[in-house]
Amino acid sequence: MILKSYIVEQNLDILKNYQATLIYGENSGVKNDIKEKIKNQNKDCEIINFFESDILTNDFLYENITNESLFTKQKVIFIHESSDKIFDKVLECLEKENNNVKIYILSENLDRKSKLRSWFEKGKKLAIFPCYKDNEKTLNVYINKKLKGYSGLTGEIISLIINNSNMDRMIIKNELLKIEGFFREKKIKKEQILEILNIKNDGAFEEIRDKALTGEKSKINQLLSETEILNEEVFFYLNNLNYRIMRLYEIIKKSEGNENNYEQVLENLKPPIFWKDKTIIIQQLKKWTQKKLEEMITKIGKTEILMKKSSYLKKDVIIKDLIISLTNKASATS
Repeated sequence: MILKSYIVEQNLDILKNYQATLIYGENSGVKNDIKEKIKNQNKDCEIINFFESDILTNDFLYENITNESLFTKQKVIFIHESSDKIFDKVLECLEKENNNVKIYILSENLDRKSKLRSWFEKGKKLAIFPCYKDNEKTLNVYINKKLKGYSGLTGEIISLIINNSNMDRMIIKNELLKIEGFFREKKIKKEQILEILNIKNDGAFEEIRDKALTGEKSKINQLLSETEILNEEVFFYLNNLNYRIMRLYEIIKKSEGNENNYEQVLENLKPPIFWKDKTIIIQQLKKWTQKKLEEMITKIGKTEILMKKSSYLKKDVIIKDLIISLTNKASATS
C-alpha cells in the first residue's frame, strides 16, 4: 500500500494496520523524525536496530520474528541502510507472520525496478512511502508546528533558520532544539537568535565533536575538563554528534570504503559540506570504518532512549561518557 509521508507524519497510527513498512528516499530528516515518533509511540516495546549487513550475515531478523521477547510482548524492528540485497531474507521472515512484531525498513532512493519497492507497493499488509526533499513551504510548516505557541516567531526568523540550514531538516531540528532550550518562556527575541544559531558558532561542543571523531584523547580530556556540558542541551549534543556521524557514514558508503574516492564524494555531496570543514572531515574519515560508525549510531540511539526514559540520570555525565567512547573508538585500530 502506497502512503504519503506527510499523512504518516500527521497520523502515525496508520502504520499500525501493516505488518511491515518500507520508508525510502533522500530526506534523512523526515525519516529520522518518523523513526523518532515510532519509538516514542512504542516505549513499552522492545526496540531493535539492525543494519543491512546484520541481516545478510546472520539470522537475527528471523530469530526475532519467530521468538518471543524476553522483556516485552511486542517488538519494533528497524532495518537501516537497506537495499534489494535483503529482499529474500525479508520475504522469508514476513511469511512467518507475527502480530507482535512490527518491521520498519529504511532505505535511500529505490528506483521503480527495485524488488523491495515493488513488493511493498503491491502488498496488502505492507506499507511504503517515499520521503522526498523538503522545500521552503514544507520547512515553513515544519518550523511553525515545532515552535507553535512561541511569541516573536516571524517570517524573517523562519527564513533565517531555513537559509542557514541549506534546507536540511536535520540541521533545522538541531537549531529548533537550541531555540527551545534557550527561550524557555516561549518568547523569541530576534537579537538573540543570531547568538544561538549556527550562523555564528557552536563553539566548544563542535571542537569536542571534531576532536573526538579524530581520536585525540589528550585534547578531549582537556576540553571536557574546561567545557560545561549543559543538561538542557543534551539532545542537541546527541543530534549534533549523530548528524556528523551519519554524514561520515554516507561518505564512506558512497566511496565504497576507498579513501581515494573521498574527495570526489565530498564534492558531490548534498547538502554540500562547508569548504572549511572538508579538511577535518577527511581526517575523521580515515579514522573510521562503516562497521565502527554503525556501532556508534546504534550506541547514540540507545543513549537517547535511556535519557528520555529517566529524568533522574545525570545526562551531562552520560554525554561525556559517550564522547569518551567515541574518542576511544576513533583512536582504536580497525
